[in-house]
Amino acid sequence: MIKVITFALCCCLLTSTIATAQQVLSLNSVVQDAQHKSPSFYRAQSYALNSLYAYRYYISGQRPELRMDFNNSSSPMGETISVLQQDGTYQFARRSYSSSSLGLSLRQIVPLTGGVFSVRSSLARNDQFSPFDTASYLSTPFSISYNQPMILYNGYKWDRRIQPLLYEESRRQYVENMEKVSLDAANLYFNALSAQVQEKILQSNVSNTDTLYKISQGRYGLGKIAENELLQIELSLLNARTSLEQATLNKEIAYQNLKQFLSMPKDADIVLNPPDSTPVFVVRLDKAVAEANTNRPAVMAFRRRRLQSEQEVAQAKGNSGYEFNLNANLGKSRDGASLGSVYTGGMAQQSFSVGVGIPIVDWGKARNRIKQAKANRSLAEIDIEQDERSFEQEIYLQTQLFNIQQRQLTSAAKADTIARQRYEITKQRYLIGKISITDLNLAQQEKDQASQAYINTLRSYWNAYYTVRRLTLYDFEKEQKIKYEFEE
Repeated sequence: MIKVITFALCCCLLTSTIATAQQVLSLNSVVQDAQHKSPSFYRAQSYALNSLYAYRYYISGQRPELRMDFNNSSSPMGETISVLQQDGTYQFARRSYSSSSLGLSLRQIVPLTGGVFSVRSSLARNDQFSPFDTASYLSTPFSISYNQPMILYNGYKWDRRIQPLLYEESRRQYVENMEKVSLDAANLYFNALSAQVQEKILQSNVSNTDTLYKISQGRYGLGKIAENELLQIELSLLNARTSLEQATLNKEIAYQNLKQFLSMPKDADIVLNPPDSTPVFVVRLDKAVAEANTNRPAVMAFRRRRLQSEQEVAQAKGNSGYEFNLNANLGKSRDGASLGSVYTGGMAQQSFSVGVGIPIVDWGKARNRIKQAKANRSLAEIDIEQDERSFEQEIYLQTQLFNIQQRQLTSAAKADTIARQRYEITKQRYLIGKISITDLNLAQQEKDQASQAYINTLRSYWNAYYTVRRLTLYDFEKEQKIKYEFEE
């Protein structure tokens, strides 16, 4: 008796361990896991972070830049140089020296003009060690300068219009990518669920056909059925076993694809639960279009692409060969033999330079470049308009598809139930000899097709559900915008 109890306890413990090890996955759990640890999630996050850092880099470039420069050149052991003499000849002389300079500058881009405004303070010291020992200083307490490299094209002005659009586009793209993760997860989930259901159907078919074959053997022995009917049942049994082996392999492949996507161990024991309910709501087309125009990154991309094509035209006009460079500098400096003396008094210094370049003959180079940029702008506008039409058409089709799928799902579920009931009735009628094996096989095929059709319709419904969410970035079930936050 003790051995029996011990054996029963061991069996219970083993069963408990197996049940604990097996992971039951639902559609919701698969989607949530995919949004936290799938490769697609990490790619979406990396793309978002890359765009964030690119925008921060742009913003940093618009702010004042404080910079310190230090330079030193020296020859403490001495060097031989050629020295110009008063009579115009050169003689070689030996010298030992050290020259150092330290500067602090504040630099600011002027987006309105594209120029650079800077303020600088510097101090330089020269030490002569041989042939005689001297030291001298040069200070520039402050100097103000402005440099204007080009006035016909201002790239900073265009960046101020385009860079914010790029950043907003990337923020919306992250939300869309996350919804794409959900869609991919749902597709892999239903691939595995469909394979799992198919295996169960064929397991049931093998079991039922094996039972019928054994019964038919007895009936054949009594002379109630012909040998041809017995052979037909045996053939059905062999075909069902072959189909079951292939279905088991297909299920394992689908399971492995799902586990790989979810970053699960390849030897993880999983089983899928079909969705027990589906949300019921109607997606209005006008609402879907309005939310898509508000939330989708594609809308920002349309605006950005138009601006970039305009930028290319402006750049072609600005780089047409005409050059204008302006450089102005105003400051104060003084040199002396001691550090204190170079910070008292001093002489004002100023400089102003203007450079102008005008092409005389360029054989139409600038004109053709501008025409090319305008042609590219026209082509870009055609492509954008086509993409806008495709954008709206896709929303229209997917919205209608989702609303239809809800009705089709109800019909498929009812057809599956009827097909199962019909098969059971047909099976009982065959056992009492009322119908032939051909009628039974037909009922079984219809049952299998109805079960698979229901799973396929369920897949289509959830595919349409997540597709509508991705196309609008709006949750129609909760009636709120879809948002995702990510951590750096």
